[in-house]
Amino acid sequence: MKKFILIIFSLLFLSCQQKTTTDSRSFSEGEKVEKFSLSHSDKSEEWRVLGKTATISPDRKKTSITNPKLTIGAGKSKVLTLQTAEDGVAEFTVDEQTKRINSLTATKEVVIVQKDEKGRIVFKSTSEKAVYEGKERVVILTGNPIVQQGKNKFRGEIIRYFVDQGKIVVTGKVRGTTFPEEEEE
Repeated sequence: MKKFILIIFSLLFLSCQQKTTTDSRSFSEGEKVEKFSLSHSDKSEEWRVLGKTATISPDRKKTSITNPKLTIGAGKSKVLTLQTAEDGVAEFTVDEQTKRINSLTATKEVVIVQKDEKGRIVFKSTSEKAVYEGKERVVILTGNPIVQQGKNKFRGEIIRYFVDQGKIVVTGKVRGTTFPEEEEE
């Protein structure tokens, strides 16, 4: 039964080039799906959400996941991965038109890593809470956030990371260490 629900849920979100209609079957409030996986791919972006369990809202607009792992990328360039502690939780919504993630809020020892096309880490952060806003493609970190870009390290009350630009904005009790950029040979 749970596999049937997961298949229907996946088909609704993965039918990107066709107009989708909702199934007349409704989910029970709080119904859980084990070993949750949902992904989407189009010409400019792909993403995948994995989790230990997922609870899907009856209106299918919000999904809550335990032990979530989110991967967002544009081909092989700038792949961003977000993961929480094993008992961490994330809630996310998907835009019904574009099938892209509208928002994702993750809590409990959130670690975010972004790698370039060669697999090198260009950004790494830790925080207690991270909010990804899909339209702006920005991650907002709170709860003792720490970010690292290369050898540079920053702390503050709120850190915003603009994914496409690689730009970091730190506000509130800012502390950091910066190093001159090394030239590549």
